[in-house]
Formats: sequence, structure tokens, C-alpha cells
Amino acid sequence: MASFRNKKLRVSKESSQFVSAASLRVRLDWFNKLRWGAAAGVLVAVAVAEFWLDQTLPLIALLISACVLLILNFGYVVRNKRLKPVDIDSELRLVKLQMVGDLLVLTTLLNLTGGVENPLLYIYVVHVMLASLLFKGTEVYQIAWLAIILFTAEVLGEYFGIVPHNHLLSAGGLTHELPFIIVSLASFWMVMLFCAYLGASIMKHNRAIKDELVQRQLELVKADRSKMDFFRFVTHEVKSPVNTAQSAVETALELGSSEMTPAVSDMLTRAVKRLKQATEIVKDLADLTRGGMLKNENLQVVNLNRLVERLANRQRDVADRSGQTLVLEMPKDPIVLTTNLSMLDKIITNLIGNAVRYNKDQGIVTVSLKDLRHSVLLRVTDEGIGISDEDQPRIFDEFFRSVEAQKMTTLGTGLGLAIVQKFVKDLGGELGLNSVVQQGSTFSVELPRDSQQRQNKNKRTEP
Repeated sequence: MASFRNKKLRVSKESSQFVSAASLRVRLDWFNKLRWGAAAGVLVAVAVAEFWLDQTLPLIALLISACVLLILNFGYVVRNKRLKPVDIDSELRLVKLQMVGDLLVLTTLLNLTGGVENPLLYIYVVHVMLASLLFKGTEVYQIAWLAIILFTAEVLGEYFGIVPHNHLLSAGGLTHELPFIIVSLASFWMVMLFCAYLGASIMKHNRAIKDELVQRQLELVKADRSKMDFFRFVTHEVKSPVNTAQSAVETALELGSSEMTPAVSDMLTRAVKRLKQATEIVKDLADLTRGGMLKNENLQVVNLNRLVERLANRQRDVADRSGQTLVLEMPKDPIVLTTNLSMLDKIITNLIGNAVRYNKDQGIVTVSLKDLRHSVLLRVTDEGIGISDEDQPRIFDEFFRSVEAQKMTTLGTGLGLAIVQKFVKDLGGELGLNSVVQQGSTFSVELPRDSQQRQNKNKRTEP
């Protein structure tokens, strides 16, 4: 394990960017909605200035600018609907293109509404802060410098008469003097660059923290894979000799039982029990390590009512030996879902088997099904030894068995609930536990109607 810790794993660009192509597309759609609002705001502001404030503005030019913004935004919306977000680089390029277009339109609108006289000139800051959230390093300053250059060119162009100036009624003559213009531009430059520095610095720190967290997560994933590979190797290597030893001891008992002393016969019988337990461990390890492969098998339509009834009936003989009652509570209409039958079989078998194994004599085991429309709920309740609050956080760990469980029976591998938890997660479901010591436990499993759809949805929503 130490060997891979020293090797730095690669952090994907999407993880480092704080966004994926899909999540960035969501933000782009949100920006598009803001542009619709901005265009509408321009039209409303023009109407208010023209008809209520007696402010004379270049109406035609303002309407053309608003129409340009609407046309650009319409193109962005059509593009987002027709093309799927598959590449973060292309999405980031589109963001930059949109920001350049927005800054050009904003500069034009400022020129048409007073230039340096307009108190809304610091809307440029919004673009710089957005750039710091989405881009890295010099890319943030590129947006800040573009805003600075455009606004400076607009102000100086008006001052030197290169572009027309549209005076606001509320503005004074001071706004046309060179000292005021110099101070305004200096303060604008300072605000833009400071915002770029502040935003870029904060996000650089946040990205460094996230990169470290992602790095550790990758290491944990690799460690988990190494553990599963080890389990798979052990399963493969141990299965054959254990089966061979069990067969040999059983044959010896069968052929030579009449010639053996009671002590030898008892020792061999106990050896067979231990070998059977070892076989169960090997089988459980195989199930645990095959989880990732099993979920990729072809899914099929399963009648959950019939499956639960069939698997519960397998446990009735064991339950009857201690006088337990196995109760099934299922709806009249069959519950049908699309899932992996092999994994679902293991989940139900382990839960019912554990409930019977750790139940009290004469106790009741209740298995219930409930249709939740888009999902199904399976509950397995017993009246057994229960699980203490201290043990509940560890009950799903591999090979963990509580002290009470060990006292009650030497059977059990400590892998059953670990398999249940892994398979429920692989099928896109949720696992719950409610237990009180010496009163019993209830395990609940909620599974989606269609495991494939839930898995695909989870993939699409990953950051």
C-alpha cells in the first residue's frame, strides 16, 4: 500500500476546475436567463428615461444594442439545446466568448447612457468575479484587462471626441474635466485589478484544497481496488484447497467412522464444520469482490413478491428449529422492478438469514414490501439480540461481528452485511438500520424501479 502513496495520482481537469462539462452547462443556461432579463431591463430603462424622466437618449441605438444582445443569447440557447456537454474545454471557450460579447455590449450601452457619468459602470465587476469562479490564473486577469481596456477606450474616446457622448441630466460639468476622468479611470482600474486578484487568490486556495481532497480520494479508491484484488486472489487460491480438504475429511468420516474412536470422530466432525465455514467465507469474498462486475451484467425484470417469498421459504426450516415465526407482509399487486437478480438475491438472502440467525427462540421475523411508486421498500425485522449504538457504525465493515453475535453463534463470516451495503449502493439504492439491544433490529432497503436509470442519473450529476 505504501508503494502507491508515494506516486501522485492524476487529478482530472474537471475536478480541478470545480465544475464538470454538465454542471458548467447548467451555469451557462442560468447566464442565458440573466441575459433575457438584462435585455428586458434595458428596454424598461429606456422607456422610463424617455417618457417619465424627460431624458433624451439615442433610442434607436439602444434598441439595436438590446436586439444584438437578444440575438446573441438566442444563439447561445440554441447551441446549448442542440449540443450535449461532453467537453469542458469547449464549454469554457464558449464562456469566454460570451463574456467578450457581454463586455462589448455593456461598453456600448454605457457609451449610449452617459459613459463615465453612468453609476452602473461597475457592472464590469460582475464579469471579473464570474471569471475568477470559472477560470484560473492569467485567464481571470485577461477578462479584467479586457474590461479595463474597453471602458478606458470608451471614456477617452468620448473625451477626445472620437465617439459621441450622451450626457445624463443628473450629471454635472465636473464629469467632463480631465482630473475627474483620470481619477475615475484610476479607481476603475484599481477596483477591477483588485477584484481579479482577490477572486483569483481565493479560488486558487480553494482549488488547492479540492485538488488535495481529490488526490486523497483517488488514493482511497486505489487502496480499495487493491483490497478487492487481494480478496479476489485469496478467494481464487483458497477455494480449491478448502474444498479438497473438506471432501477428504468427509470421505474419511464416511468410510472409517466405524473404526474411529469417539474422540477422533468428534475432532473430524468439528473440522468439517470449520471447513464449511471457511467455504462460506470464500463464497462471501467472491460475492464481495464481484460486485462491480455483477452490476454490469444484463438487468432483468424481477417480480419482487415471488423472489422474497421464495428466498424466505428457504429459511423456514432453520426458523422452525428454534420455534420462530416467519411472516411475510406483501401487497396484493406484484411489485416489479428492473434490476440485477443475482445482487438482489444476495441482499435479501443475507438480511433474512441474519434475522433468523440472531433472533430469539420463539421470536418473529417479519419481511415486508412496500410500493413507493418510483422505488420499492424492503424491510426485514427481527426480535433478536439487536445491535448496540457503539457497534452500529461498524456493523457493515468486512469481517466485523459484535460480541453478542459471537456469543450467540460461531457461525457467520462477518461479510454478509458488507455485501448487502455494497450491492445496495451498486444498484442505486439506500440502506437503513434501526436497532435496540435485546429488542431486535430492522434493516430497510429502498431500491429504484430501474437500477440502470438511477446509475446513469448518478453519473450525469457527478461534479
